[in-house]
This record gives sequence, C-alpha cells and structure tokens, in this order.
Amino acid sequence: MSSPLDKSAAKPVSLLRLIWRSYLTSALVPVFLIELALIAAYLITNSVIRDQNITTLQRLATEQLQYIAQHQAEHIGSQLASVTYNAELLRRHAEQAFVTPFIPDAEERSRYAFSQDGTLYTTRDLPGRAGLVYSRLTRIGEPERTKALQFAQLDPLLKSLVDTHPLVSQVYVITADHMDRFYPYKEYGEVLGLVGADYDPSTYSYYYEADATHNPERKVVWTDVYVDTAGHGWMTSAAAPLYPGSGARMEGVVGLDISIDSITKQVLHLDLPWNGYGMLVGRSGTILALPSQGERDWGLKELTQYAYQEPIRNDIFKPDTFNLFKREDSHELGQHMASARHGLQTVSLTGRSKQVAWSTVKGTDWKLLVVVDEADIFAEAYELNRRVARVGLGMIAGLILFYALFFVWLYRKVRRMSTLLAEPLLDLESMMQRMSQGEYAQSRPAYSIIELQRTGEGLFQMGQSLGQSNASLQQARTDLEQLNIKLEERIQHRTRELETVNAALNQENTAKQVLIKELQHTQNQLIQSEKLASLAQLTSGIAHELKNPLNFINNMSEANIELAQELERMLQERPDVSLREVRDIITDFKQNATVVHQHGVRADHIIRSMMEHARSRSGALEPTDLESLVEQYLKLTYHGVRVRNPEFAVAFVREFDPTVGQVQGMPQELGRVLQNLILNALEAVSLKQRESTSGYVPTITLRTRREGGHVSLQVEDNGPGIPKDIQGRIFEPFFTTKPPGGGNTGLGLSLSYDIVKLHAGSLTVESELGRYTRFTVSLPAGDRPVASSGQ
Repeated sequence: MSSPLDKSAAKPVSLLRLIWRSYLTSALVPVFLIELALIAAYLITNSVIRDQNITTLQRLATEQLQYIAQHQAEHIGSQLASVTYNAELLRRHAEQAFVTPFIPDAEERSRYAFSQDGTLYTTRDLPGRAGLVYSRLTRIGEPERTKALQFAQLDPLLKSLVDTHPLVSQVYVITADHMDRFYPYKEYGEVLGLVGADYDPSTYSYYYEADATHNPERKVVWTDVYVDTAGHGWMTSAAAPLYPGSGARMEGVVGLDISIDSITKQVLHLDLPWNGYGMLVGRSGTILALPSQGERDWGLKELTQYAYQEPIRNDIFKPDTFNLFKREDSHELGQHMASARHGLQTVSLTGRSKQVAWSTVKGTDWKLLVVVDEADIFAEAYELNRRVARVGLGMIAGLILFYALFFVWLYRKVRRMSTLLAEPLLDLESMMQRMSQGEYAQSRPAYSIIELQRTGEGLFQMGQSLGQSNASLQQARTDLEQLNIKLEERIQHRTRELETVNAALNQENTAKQVLIKELQHTQNQLIQSEKLASLAQLTSGIAHELKNPLNFINNMSEANIELAQELERMLQERPDVSLREVRDIITDFKQNATVVHQHGVRADHIIRSMMEHARSRSGALEPTDLESLVEQYLKLTYHGVRVRNPEFAVAFVREFDPTVGQVQGMPQELGRVLQNLILNALEAVSLKQRESTSGYVPTITLRTRREGGHVSLQVEDNGPGIPKDIQGRIFEPFFTTKPPGGGNTGLGLSLSYDIVKLHAGSLTVESELGRYTRFTVSLPAGDRPVASSGQ
C-alpha cells in the first residue's frame, strides 16, 4: 500500500487531503486506537471479575441452599418424628387393649346402639370420648360388643394425642374385623354419608399400607396424600400395625392423621432467602404441601379441602399433575430425587430458571424442596455489571466527543497550511497551461518558499527554450504535411479495394458464426438448467439433513473446548482441587463425546442412505414368487428389530390371494422395498404402543391380490397414522414423519418409490389419523392367473 508521499501512487490527491491524511496516520489514529484498547481492557477486566463473582456467588448459593434444605428437612423431620413416636405409643396401648379387660361406666355403655342394617355405632358425643363404627360386614354378637366397650379405655390417650400435638387432627384405631374407633367424635349419620353403609377400612391406604404385604418390618409408615374418609379433606397418616402378644396375624391398625393444610402452614413459615419457598414431596413423587408462592411456578392449586358429594368408597389420591416423577417439566428433577437423598438441580418453570435444592426428611422418606429464582440470586451481580457497562459507555462517548472537537480544530489548521502551499502551485499550474497553449513568453515569478521559487525559475527558462524550438518545428511540419497528403491518397485507394472484398467475406462468416453460437448457447443453457435443478434439489436435501448432526457435533466440540479450558484454569488456580470436581468435568467430557459420536453415526447413516439412493440399479427382470419373497423379508426385518428390542411383540395377519402367481422383477430390489415398508410399519406400531395405555395390540396386515394384469401387495399397520396434509410429501427425499434421532434419513420411501417405478409399477399410501396406515405396491403380473382350488 502506497504512503501519502509515495510518488508512484497512481491516483492523485489534493494538498489538503495529503496533509490531513499524514496527520491521521502518523499521530491521531494510533493514539485513538491505544485509548480504545485501554477502554476495552477495562471492560474485559470487569467482565472477567463479574463472571468470577457470579461463579463464586453460585457456589456459595448452592452450598447455602443445600444447607437450608437439609436444616429445614431436619426441623420438619423432628416434628414428624414426634408424630411417629406418638403413633408407636398408641400402637403399644392398642395392642395392650386387646388383652386387657375393661368395664366402662354406665354412661359409656348407654351410648351404643345398632342400626337397622346391623351396624354398631355410638349414638352421642360425650366430653373426651371417641366415636365408634362397627361395620355390618362383621356379624356382631356379644363378644364383638364387649370388644367395642373394651377399646373405650383408649379414649383418654386418643384425646391427649389430638390436643397436645399441633399437627395431629384425628386419631383412629381400626381392627381387622371392621371396627373403627376415632377421635374427635362424629355422628353416625355423618359417617354414613361419607363412607356408606358397607364401610370396609381395609380397602383404604391408611389401613393396607401398614399390613404385612406393604410393611413386613411392622414399623410406623407414612401414607401418600389422600381424601380423608372422616371428612377432614386432604390428609396423610402415620399408621402402625397391631400384632397383640407378638402374634403372627395383624389384628388392626392405629393411625394419626395430619391435614395437608397444617403441613403447608409449616412449610410457609420456613425462613428462606432470595424470596424462595419450600415444598414437601412424598416418596412416590406427589407434592404433599405447596405454598401459594409456588402454585404459579408449577401451574397448580394446592388441594386442602374436598367437596364430599358422595360416599368415599375408594382411595382418592392427588392427580398426576401433582407428581414430580410424572410431570414433563420436572421428570429429570424427579429422577435425581429418586436416586439421591439430597442434592440440587436447575429447573425451568414458566420460562424462568429455578434452583431447586432438596433433602430427605428422616423417618418418612419425604423430600423437602427449596425453590429459588436464579435471577434473585444473581440480581446484585447483574446490577453491578450494568453499572460497570454504563461507566464504560460513558468513557467511550466522552472519548468520541473529545476527538470530534479535536479533529474539527486540527482540520482548520491543516486547511490554512494547505492554502499557503496551494496558491503558488496554482500559479505555476496556470503558467504551464499558458505555455501548453503556445504562450512561451512568461513573466518571471516571485514566491516566498525557496523550493517553489526554484520551480518557477525553471518554468520561465523552459518557456524561452520551447519558443525557439517551436519555430524550427513549424517549418519541418509544413514539409511533412505535403508528403503525407500524397501517401494518404494512394493508401485510401488501395484500402477501398480491399474493404469491398473483405466486406463480402465478413458478412458470410458473421452469419455462420452467429448461428453456431446461438445453437451452442441454447444447448449449454438446457444442459446447465437440468444439472443445476438436480444439483439444487440434492444439495438442499443433503444440507438440511446433515445440518442438525453437524450442529450438535460443533456445539459439543465447543463445549468440550470450554470444559478443557475450565479444567486447565481450575488446575492452575486451585492446586488443591478435589478429585470429585475433576471427575465431574471428565463425566461432562464423556457425555459430550457420546453426543458427538451419536450424531456422527447419524451423519454417516445419512450419507450411506444417500449413496444407496443414488446407486444405479440395473439387472434383468425374472419371474418372482411374491408370497415367498414377502415371508423371507418379513422374518428378516422382524428378527432385526427383535434383536434390538427383545420385549417387542407384534401380531401379523396374512391375507394372501392364492391366484397371485408370480411377478416380473428383480428380487433383491423388491426385497429392499418390502424391508422398508415392513420396518416403517414396525416403527409405527412401536411408537403407538409406547404412547398408548393398556389394551392396544400392535398388528401388521400383509395382503396380496390379483387384479387383471397387475398384482397388488399391501402392508397395513394399526399405528398412529399420517396426517392428510403431509401424505402428498411422504415419498419426497429426506422427508420423514419420525422424530429426530434413531438413524431416520427420510430416504427409505423415496428409494422404494424409485424401485417400484423402475419395475413399471406404482407405490401409494392411504392413512387415517389414529387408526391405520396402508402402503400399496402395484406391479405387472409375471404370468397368467393361477386358478383357485376353490373354484
């Protein structure tokens, strides 16, 4: 690149621009760039400090959240442990009551009566006394009545357990022969409306979860959340089995009920930082307690009350929307909770990133979750970053304003200097123009700049010399002009003769060349148009299919680079780094490498399928037994699928026409068509089986039929079907209805369509969404129809 003073520069510039450019390149621009570099260094340094602050804050927040979750879980666990202790205390007294005779007072004996259907129940409430319902499912005689009165000795304990514990709302003792003693008291009519006349306690979770099948250790167990049969709404119970005298047979269950409303109030009173809130989740993943602050995040309304419109004849649990193991937005969180007693996970709720820490409540296997919005954790760090950015922008704005004013001042000084130099130069230029027009006699110039004065003197002397030389040249020019006139006349005569001959030849050659060029141009355009159209379609498909795996490979490679940099920085900055942290990064390396490998295999499969699609197909047609070919490739394809998924089973229905005979075709190519169609049908029914509930039987029907000079083969499945708006595109290359992954390239049906066309046949599709998909291959018959044995 030429400098402003380079005499070899091809493009001339003005003196003003030359001086201005010299100032900019030699002084101003370097200084400006240095100041910009300093500001950039300031911004980069602050960005690094901000990132380090956020990393440190995130680590501290993670540790604090896990500590809070563990501490609060221990607090709730201690409260629930007292309930568990009381349940164990009640169990021991109840077992003792089985074998300890007791004669209640007359007032207690007088409040028992039989209903018309044979149920024994208490008729009225007395202070400190429990209620009783002895179901008619047991034939009640005098021993049963004595047993009912004998359990009245537990009433003071039942009342004490409810009155002294803030969480306990109801206490009950249920025997194996359907006697239920409960406190606080409820009228029999109210109980009858809640559970019905044939009330069988053993069918409810608060009884059977304590039996030998569900609780072989005979310990106190906590039930999942259910609708209370005694009318207290949504409950959970601490239940314990009764084995009087250390017997082998369970004689009943005792339990303490805790309302979800009381548990929610406990969770609401947790003191959590960063506007966080707590949740209580059962061992099966059901949300036991959800404060109002979390209802918006999870899209739920906590269930504390229940409208008893009819008797509760079966267990009623919270819906699956309350189960973290079954919700789509918390499935990964649920898996981690199920495998670890405590931990921390990032979850996206209502479009916002949340930090969720959990810890297991001892004795119940419940999980206490602490949920905090990441934006609240990093709010101070983000605000500091914004302030630093505003300072940097202010510095840049001030720098720009300063240089703008400085450039204006400097430009004026350069303009004055250029004027001082330009006026003598313009005078010299005018002198040279006059000399070029023949005015060689010029006046002697006088300038204040020595170099310009010397230049003017030289021009003055050159003008005098040119005046003398010009007079001599004028005479020589007159002589040459006379000679040139004579030569031009002879040349013009000869030229006219040659031009006449050449004109005729050129006209003929021109016409031929134009015609040849037009033909070649038209031919090249046709060839290029066909090539470009074919290449554009193929290139578009290849680029579209390879883009996703290549994006994954690139992204995972960048992630591995960042992990390597992070590991290197960690080892340099923290010599005492723990082996667990290094293993975590190595685990991330392995996961990223696995994704790269999967998508590399995907790209390789796409290229192989594309090469198979582009492979030329040639071969002689020969008579082929269609039914035998179908059976062969059905076994081959189904066996390949069963190898990958041994538990996958499909019912095959064969409807073969005995009059089909043979078709003219290439068996290997037709086999590829059959393999693609059968494989598509197997994938369709497998997808519907994974999405369907019980009762669905995957079925594939293979059907052949003779129709005049053609033979049709149908492959039909009872899978999810294909929407009508995409059925017209099903045979396009690279088009697929299957989800990403799994090696699906969208070339199978396109390849099959081309093979059938090569056999002078047709391939069509029919489908009804949710019911079936049917592919029909029609081929020319290879022989005359075979007579059916039934005709």
